[in-house]
Amino acid sequence: MPAENEEQTEAWASLRPTSAYAVRELSSAFERESTPPDDLIDAYLFAKRNLAQSMQALLLSQLPSECPDFAELRASIQAEMENRYADRIPERFLKVPYGSKVHELLFMILLRNLGNRVDSDRLRLATRDNVHTERRTRELRELGFNIATSESDGGQYYTLVDLGIDFSKVPELIAKTINKSESLTTAEKSNLMDKLAD
Repeated sequence: MPAENEEQTEAWASLRPTSAYAVRELSSAFERESTPPDDLIDAYLFAKRNLAQSMQALLLSQLPSECPDFAELRASIQAEMENRYADRIPERFLKVPYGSKVHELLFMILLRNLGNRVDSDRLRLATRDNVHTERRTRELRELGFNIATSESDGGQYYTLVDLGIDFSKVPELIAKTINKSESLTTAEKSNLMDKLAD
């Protein structure tokens, strides 16, 4: 597959030799029966860190630097928020969350595989094996994106079924923003929640 991101392609080319060296060192450590356990663990950790970095660059080299579909879908959620609640809820609470670069990258990977399941391990490549990757993916579901989950052979999978949005999630998104506010009293939060339910 041709590269779409030249910056990440250059990063991959730069990181590849060190990762190859790290893999060779780990392989040698495994093959030597006399390798002390601490040395084997160190070789593994060195390879793991380098591979996480280089594999991330390789994956991102296949993705564009920005995703118009992600921006458009978020804009449609924003418009729905404003159309339904602008006359009842202060503007500062009508903001679509989960718009970080990590959310966009995860969406792009799912979009590239639209209709097909994606192994959670592949998604973790985008974040260098960050343990919070699944949480970021679940947050995309909270936005109303049609992402199905499944399990197979002990693995977790995510599928972007289509580009439809479940706008019934909008009140929940606004409620979460209201509840996180530190400037509102409990009574003010309750009042705004009642307006969401109207």
